[in-house]
Amino acid sequence: MRRALVVDALLIAVCLTGPLGAQSPADRADLERLRDSLAGARDSITLKRLEAATIEVAKRDRADPLIHLRLGFIAYRLGELGGKSHYDDAAGEFEWCAELRPDWPYPWYGAGVAELAQGEHSIIGVENLRQVLRKDYLSKAARAFAKAAEADPSFANATVDLARTAMAQRVGPRLDLALRAVREAAASPAGQSPAIQLARGRVERVAGDADSALAAFERYVTVGGDSAVGLLEEARTLYFANHAAAASQRYYAGAAASHAPEAAALYREDLAWIATPEELADYDAQDGPDARARWLAEFWERRDVADLHAAGERLAEHFRRYFYAERNFRLASRHRHYDITEVYRSAQAEFDDRGVIYLRHGPPDRRATYIAPDSVEPNETWLYHRPPPASDLILHFVARRDGQDYKLVESLADALNSGFSGALALQGRHMSLTTAGLFDSRAALNPVYARLGVRSTSTVGGVLVEERSLGQHSITVGTTTDTYRQVFDAPLDVAASSFVVGAGGGGGGHAGGAVVHIVFAIPEHRLDPVPDSGRVAYPLAFRLYLVDAHGRLAASLDTTRLFVSRQPLPSGTYLTGQLAVTVPPGTYSYRLLAKRPDDTAGDAVAGDSVVADTLTGDRFAVSDLVLGRIGSGLLWSNRGDTVFLNPLGRFPQGGGVELYYEVYGVPAGSAYHTSIRLEGQGKRSALGRMFGGGKRSPVLLEFDAPSDGPETRVHRRIELGDVPRGTYVIGLRVTDPASGVTRTRTSQITVVAR
Repeated sequence: MRRALVVDALLIAVCLTGPLGAQSPADRADLERLRDSLAGARDSITLKRLEAATIEVAKRDRADPLIHLRLGFIAYRLGELGGKSHYDDAAGEFEWCAELRPDWPYPWYGAGVAELAQGEHSIIGVENLRQVLRKDYLSKAARAFAKAAEADPSFANATVDLARTAMAQRVGPRLDLALRAVREAAASPAGQSPAIQLARGRVERVAGDADSALAAFERYVTVGGDSAVGLLEEARTLYFANHAAAASQRYYAGAAASHAPEAAALYREDLAWIATPEELADYDAQDGPDARARWLAEFWERRDVADLHAAGERLAEHFRRYFYAERNFRLASRHRHYDITEVYRSAQAEFDDRGVIYLRHGPPDRRATYIAPDSVEPNETWLYHRPPPASDLILHFVARRDGQDYKLVESLADALNSGFSGALALQGRHMSLTTAGLFDSRAALNPVYARLGVRSTSTVGGVLVEERSLGQHSITVGTTTDTYRQVFDAPLDVAASSFVVGAGGGGGGHAGGAVVHIVFAIPEHRLDPVPDSGRVAYPLAFRLYLVDAHGRLAASLDTTRLFVSRQPLPSGTYLTGQLAVTVPPGTYSYRLLAKRPDDTAGDAVAGDSVVADTLTGDRFAVSDLVLGRIGSGLLWSNRGDTVFLNPLGRFPQGGGVELYYEVYGVPAGSAYHTSIRLEGQGKRSALGRMFGGGKRSPVLLEFDAPSDGPETRVHRRIELGDVPRGTYVIGLRVTDPASGVTRTRTSQITVVAR
């Protein structure tokens, strides 16, 4: 009832107001009050009464532009309440006013918002044609906003909406109009408006002028804009200009200042492209800007660590991908129509599905397409290689009924003009040359397409099921994960393994912690020797991350090492080495990156379940079992001890295996019991029979030995004798006599021909 009274009061004001000669500031204030009141109105019946009364006033004075403005805004509000035809009425009133007073900004501004409200044509093809001809709703709205800005550069609303509209256009963006308008507005009294400076900065960035964009965002904060929003926009612009260090500083500074909901929402908007639903819910649950800033730092660190990048690289890559997608994958229409083959339904309306995948995984390793306009829709296939045991991702995009909106489909057969029915029809029948050619165009991406491309009728049904299953899996993984893989021109074929010993064994560090050692081997044919003062040098860069169960970084090492030899490594040999970091007690996985300093070759390897026990001597514990071979070329000097290592885990028949381990927490002089067994993987019984045993693996060594004190370092050697070639596990079992507690450690070896 109260709202109806407000509208009735406006009705009286409209009826009593006579024609005015100019659009004065007072007139604008009256119009804004009218718009504010209309925005609160929910009763369309009362609004229609107001419209009818205003029409009666207009009949008495058709030349009064203010009356037509009022009618336009009333009709616009009626459209918002559910009567879309009223938008057309609003546009007509605004156009009438513009004819009467083309020098006023308000009628042009009203025409612009009415065009936006009327929106795109329901038929995408028609809308695309309209955009090409500049007769679409966005182009018409942009022209109207531009005229409003030209009429009065200080009219901030028109300029801001022009900027927003121009940047949203899919075909032929009117950035020239928007750029001129925001610059003129910024130089006018409207330049004191934060909204103008914010709009100017965003348009300048889209237009490619990072320096002008930065100046606008700095001005935005100076004239009263939200500092967090300004800092985030500066960060985005600095990433756009490839100034990652400065961008990162502003990004996190803005997050720490994001008290206002608008700023927090902008950060969330960036995350939403790649974050899981659980991660977004966790972000939303953060209490205050400081907590959000810490959460964001951990979010991006986890992704740096996952793909072995230096701190901050994944965030910089995220914005690089976004700006690329903005240029190349922007949707041609917000009206996305799906058929049965298009099973993935994106919740956003900014990019086609190629943009969704690009933001998550970056540029594909390979692309393929096939052109046959009469029978095949526009199509692309992207291949992403993934290291074993994961399978490669093969993602198909088809622009059905619209040459610009590429959507994910499960099978390449869904690119056929006949769609799902055509894919079904392929089951059990002879393929056409075009269909076989479509599949054959992807033969280099996966063998399944080579099998489909032969036009065979006997096996096509089963192969199509396999191919569609591959596509389903790729869509699921591709749209729910994100990656930033290290990519090199050539691999290094790095072999690596790990072992854990006490902190006293090198590295110092965490109380009660342990040292994780990574030993590696690289075949000589993958290396690039460099002459160095009569010697041969092999420079290599390494990055080692130890990660806890939550993906958080526990320890890291970045180093470049120069391996020097008097002559090149002989053919068939390996360059070996060792890295070590200290960690607190816990369970970890490691990720190792090894590469040439010029980035021409490299490899990333990973290992799981690295257990760092508390190895201090305060309680009974046993380190990992370290296996080595004399003559392997890799030694570890451990406080005067020489420990032999063997990164490849290969031992010749008839040779020996050097064992090293550490026993903790047994008082000096007290005996502890040890047994060492050898077990063949998958052939325990045969090995047992060979050693005279039954089903149990043979005991190679079993003994009691006195402890040296809180820490006992043990060296043993076992002879392989007649052990046949194959893969085996050496098991170490140590028992504390006082408590009866037993610790077991295992390590795998491969016995090879001498």
